Amino acid sequence: MAELSEDNTVEWQAAQWVARRMGDEPFDKDDFDRWVAGDPQRGPLFDTMWGRIAAPQVDEALTAIVRRRRSRRAALAGGLAVMVAAVGGYQAWPMLELSLTVPRTYVAADHAIREVVLEDGTRLTLAGGAEVRVRYVGRRRDVELTRGTLFANVARNPDRPFHITAGDGAITVLGTRFEVASKPEMLRVTVEEGHVRFGRDRWFATPIELTANQAAILSARNLQRTVDVSPRRGVARWRSEWADYRDAPLQQVLDDLESVSPLPIRIASAKLAGLKVSGRIRLTDPDRQIENLSIIHHFTVRRRDGEILISAAGAAPSENM
Repeated sequence: MAELSEDNTVEWQAAQWVARRMGDEPFDKDDFDRWVAGDPQRGPLFDTMWGRIAAPQVDEALTAIVRRRRSRRAALAGGLAVMVAAVGGYQAWPMLELSLTVPRTYVAADHAIREVVLEDGTRLTLAGGAEVRVRYVGRRRDVELTRGTLFANVARNPDRPFHITAGDGAITVLGTRFEVASKPEMLRVTVEEGHVRFGRDRWFATPIELTANQAAILSARNLQRTVDVSPRRGVARWRSEWADYRDAPLQQVLDDLESVSPLPIRIASAKLAGLKVSGRIRLTDPDRQIENLSIIHHFTVRRRDGEILISAAGAAPSENM
């Protein structure tokens, strides 16, 4: 790679935009958009640098800047101190410190529930197969949901927001109770109590606000609200592992199973969705429970196109769709 100068390289320019995002420095969105539009390399390079603060592209760009400024910054010589100064000084330090902190990883065994109490009293309930990585640094509380479903009961601290990232989604709260379900094609957030800000993990993304009994789904296409959750039904019923149903619509039962299901569940017809179901169902084992229900109630289960499709027995896949 050619030697970098802080005047004419796209790497140096991208590093400056990273610095502005990491700190509190004001920026002009129109100016940023024009910069991205001016060269097809800029957008992907910025995304790479931002996604991996300590990546080689960032390190090389920042090292070049440091070489040019070393005589003026001798007091900050050495490793991170110089790099922090180059990308925004003390304002950038929290993000760099966070990115360099080794996370604590917690995993729930398949078909089991695991309770995790974090250092501030926040409680995470992990559904079977879920994995989270937790970083608490300074005034930041960050949790990455790498797979599965969790329910968070966040200790309130207005001076220390609580952040969850999962795939392309980002959730920010001060103190609340909510469920996050991560699936291959979508991310769903359902709030039991309090207030949640939910949107894409992007600089200029516009999040939506959710309050008690509200939910939203983020997919590659869009971010949209769903039908509000009934207070009687509750949020994340899987936390008690088992649930008793008496003449409940099949749709309700499958909605409860879907939270822990690795794939979204769709019923092909309204008639089938209204089928009455009674019995005791283990919500932490959705695959087996759906198969059992299909035997009892004579419907067909198909897995295709990233979803579980429930249809009437004998119906062709294209029917009722």
